[in-house]
Amino acid sequence: MAKPLHHSSDLASFDTYPSGPELADDPNRLLPEQAQSSPLEEYGAQLGSAAGQAVLALRRAQKKVRDIASEKKATVTDIASARMREIRDEAATRGEQWSIRLRERASEWQRQARNALYRARLRAREVKKQDPVHVVIGAGIVGVVIGAGLRIWRASRA
Repeated sequence: MAKPLHHSSDLASFDTYPSGPELADDPNRLLPEQAQSSPLEEYGAQLGSAAGQAVLALRRAQKKVRDIASEKKATVTDIASARMREIRDEAATRGEQWSIRLRERASEWQRQARNALYRARLRAREVKKQDPVHVVIGAGIVGVVIGAGLRIWRASRA
């Protein structure tokens, strides 16, 4: 009967251990050569070899998938950040355009208000020169209405 191999938790029990050196070169890890092997043992060895190769292929495929996924994730992140920069720049441009438009409209409204005030002053001077009696009577009526309003307001508060 063959001697059992030394097993340790420091050494991997399979040849795809990711952080260790190639274990196939280690003579202590190899099974001893047997003079004759039965067909069942050969078939078992072939099955074991095929299973090991399948596991190795699966791990390599998983690593490839993870690598591709991380690349795609990085690409999607780059695309999203570029789109966000575009949106931010576009928003800044639109904000500047709105600011310019608001300034233009505010200056236009200010100009219109000055013109309206100037025309109102001119019209008041014309009315004052043409009908001074009417202006005095209008001012007296306005004074009486304001006085009556103040009296009513004071009476309601007391």
